[in-house]
Amino acid sequence: MSLPLLRTCWYGMLGLALLLSSRAAGEIAAAQDAAIDDVALHLRQAAMPDMGGDRLGMVLNRYYQLGLGGAKNWDKIVSLRVAGQLSLDGGTYQFNAYQKKPHYLKITIHDPHRTMQLGYDGNVAWQQTGPAAPIEMQPVPARRFIQRAQFASELLYPYALGKQIEYLDTVPVDGAICHQLRVTLESGDQLDYFVDIHSHLESKIIRTDRRTGEVSETRLQNYVCESGIPIARKVVSSENGVWVSTLELDKVTVNSGVMPWMFKMPK
Repeated sequence: MSLPLLRTCWYGMLGLALLLSSRAAGEIAAAQDAAIDDVALHLRQAAMPDMGGDRLGMVLNRYYQLGLGGAKNWDKIVSLRVAGQLSLDGGTYQFNAYQKKPHYLKITIHDPHRTMQLGYDGNVAWQQTGPAAPIEMQPVPARRFIQRAQFASELLYPYALGKQIEYLDTVPVDGAICHQLRVTLESGDQLDYFVDIHSHLESKIIRTDRRTGEVSETRLQNYVCESGIPIARKVVSSENGVWVSTLELDKVTVNSGVMPWMFKMPK
């Protein structure tokens, strides 16, 4: 074989090798990207992932395990049904609510004279008073109600898109010492959670609507354990420093057969 022909064959084989090498590298890179995407998706969908060993991570890990009962108990919970008394400025009313993962919520408030219902079916937030036709909520109350429809705490799903969690401080709350954790959501809501350093239970939540500047506060008391999950039986709420309501629960039922159609706005 002549030298020029040998060179041509060699360069051809080298080019083919480089091409195959480039394709292999591309396939490897694509596989690595896919693996990274799978891991990221898994983390976004994990309610209680391992948060590592920094200050925030250690606080959240203990909160998930001791303040919310741990991942195994949490995974078993599908729905929650509660009943009790709601005290408002105008009196005390019977209160019933049921909630279903991930974000279904329906509340019924009634006395002998009238009934009010509020609901969110995952798409529409609605309300109905007495026999009047149900209507969709206005944007601001709808946004608040939808945020409250999130099953349990916004400290769950820490890697969800549009969510940021940070450790702020350790502060006194009603005679207890609490970790203050801030959750900032893409919606514009900011939530400060105060988690007791001993019980690892939520003691207080401060919600700030950064669009309107309104601040609401929720104090959680008298916890009981249902199916391994701590649940507050007394909830005191205020807005802009003024008391709004006190909810005291008599009955808590876990996994009572709640279905998604139950949250739809009545026709």
